[in-house]
Amino acid sequence: MDRQQADLVVVGCGAGGLATAVQFLQSFPGGRVVVLERTSKAQRGGNTAWTGSFFRLEEDGTPAADFSSRMLELSDGRTDSAIIGRLAELAQPTMTWLNENGVATKSDITYFLTSKGPRLMPAGGGAAIVETLAARVEALGGTIEYEATAQDLVQDNSGDVVGVIATDGTRWEATTVVLACGGFEGSAELLDRYLGERGHELSPIAPGGRANRGEGIEMGIRAGAATDGQFDRFHGEPVDPRTRSAEALVMVYPYGILVDHRGKRFVDEGADTPDNTFESVAYRIWSDADQFAYLIADQKLVRQDIARAVLTDREPETAQTLPELADRLGIDAAQFVATVDEYNAAARPGPLDITTLDRVSTTDLEPPKSNWARPIDEPPYVAWPVTCAITFTFGGLKTDEHAQVIGRGGEPIPGLYAVGEVAGIYHGKYPGATSVLRALVFGRIAGNAAAARSSAPIAAACPEGSRP
Repeated sequence: MDRQQADLVVVGCGAGGLATAVQFLQSFPGGRVVVLERTSKAQRGGNTAWTGSFFRLEEDGTPAADFSSRMLELSDGRTDSAIIGRLAELAQPTMTWLNENGVATKSDITYFLTSKGPRLMPAGGGAAIVETLAARVEALGGTIEYEATAQDLVQDNSGDVVGVIATDGTRWEATTVVLACGGFEGSAELLDRYLGERGHELSPIAPGGRANRGEGIEMGIRAGAATDGQFDRFHGEPVDPRTRSAEALVMVYPYGILVDHRGKRFVDEGADTPDNTFESVAYRIWSDADQFAYLIADQKLVRQDIARAVLTDREPETAQTLPELADRLGIDAAQFVATVDEYNAAARPGPLDITTLDRVSTTDLEPPKSNWARPIDEPPYVAWPVTCAITFTFGGLKTDEHAQVIGRGGEPIPGLYAVGEVAGIYHGKYPGATSVLRALVFGRIAGNAAAARSSAPIAAACPEGSRP
């Protein structure tokens, strides 16, 4: 077995893993760090490389006013308040650090038409984080090993983590191991195990998600880690299935109606602003509409400026009559027309204002439509096919505010840290624009911890008595 020595082994080359490696090298110059990345250099970065990477922060990097309360509220109080507090505390310093390391940030508008203002994001999106921080790792003397997949943790006789074993048999021994290799959205087996027998029907929203196959979570569990986060929930988004483009979002569903392949409505499309409902609507498309629905609208929507909320590269299906539109979509015309007629009878005539919750709701309709309930009666009619794409999973390893992995007995597992989506913190609903941010923040925390462990080791590794 080939043995390699390092001070720090990082598994995963996304925002969390790269932040860990860069911070470690800055805090412990001359330290030996290796980042193991399962993909090629061209495909590196996981989900980070494909996301716009919005941050729930003000322009100066301070957390939005509702930052902490929203994270706690959407999880029904289940997300560790200490983790939330640490994330809020270190958000602005992390943005400063990101800028100092060559990643510029800017304020920009989101794809939610009801947004009241811009959000902070890296110039160039998540790809800029991956490219810039990867270059920093190498410039500071670190190593990134591509097409290297970790499959097991190495523990000594006390249970301390002292390295990892890769699929090629290489044993990477280190004082500290940081798992930063994503959730399990790229594993059909784990999706079925945790989400149910139809889990495998969910496709990752971007190619980077295919590399997130849950090995980090599985390795941690085998090493005695506790779990956290809601394993049967995930962050999903409504996308156009007709295109191969990544993140082909269709965020205008509140302004029309959603019907399933039988031509029936199944959800309150206007329950709240789209930034508060898109995840739950996407989930319902998967769970209640057999993973395929159609957004139906008319010229009241088409006349609006909706370009930033429809990111697909395909035009909507169009027809002059509802039966013709049903024919184009391949759904039963009689049921479809009846659905639209029933909705129109319950809707209220008037102009459509897509910029704010208008409190225009249906009367005596099930399911109701709570906002934007205007009749669909101005042809040509339009339809976008919509399916649910999975962005990332919620379940993962239990960590504390120091990014340490917590064992099933309630104590940290020495030598083992987890950052990003491999660490489970989300329950219920995802608080938007926090995922990449928490990867960066806790990556820096883990990097500093690894530097402290390497500069003053608390125990010598015991290679001869260690176990995979």
